[in-house]
Amino acid sequence: MNKYFLLLISLSFIIFINCNEEYEMLNIDDFEWKNRVLVIGGGGSKYKSQLEKINNISNEFTERDLVLVLLEKDLSKISYDGLKTYKKLDYDSSINLRKKYNFKDFKLILIGKDGGEKYNSVEPVEINTIFEIIDEMPMRKREIKERN
Repeated sequence: MNKYFLLLISLSFIIFINCNEEYEMLNIDDFEWKNRVLVIGGGGSKYKSQLEKINNISNEFTERDLVLVLLEKDLSKISYDGLKTYKKLDYDSSINLRKKYNFKDFKLILIGKDGGEKYNSVEPVEINTIFEIIDEMPMRKREIKERN
């Protein structure tokens, strides 16, 4: 009887821990005038290829006020700090983003600080291409001028 009681308590604790895991709620409009957002979604080889292209460039993301959202099949996540850490997105936020930007297969979308879609691709893109697009934006040019 004691074994079963301990097992029940252990299982309850595990379920409690998993249920209390924090998930980030996301409304893309909250980033307007603060951040640019790069949304990458889908799966398969194109998705994996794109993720390989963005590794080890955290300074480039933070310098451009760029937030990364990864829409994965089982777990979507967001990085606010240049890919150093990720927070899990809640289910509804993930579904809403998929619907809003019509994510079915692989897709990459760049959203500007004004909230508008600046670039999208259904093929993996070199990350420097994204940075070049951002660096040509009038708001980004102004930011560079103000920082220098």
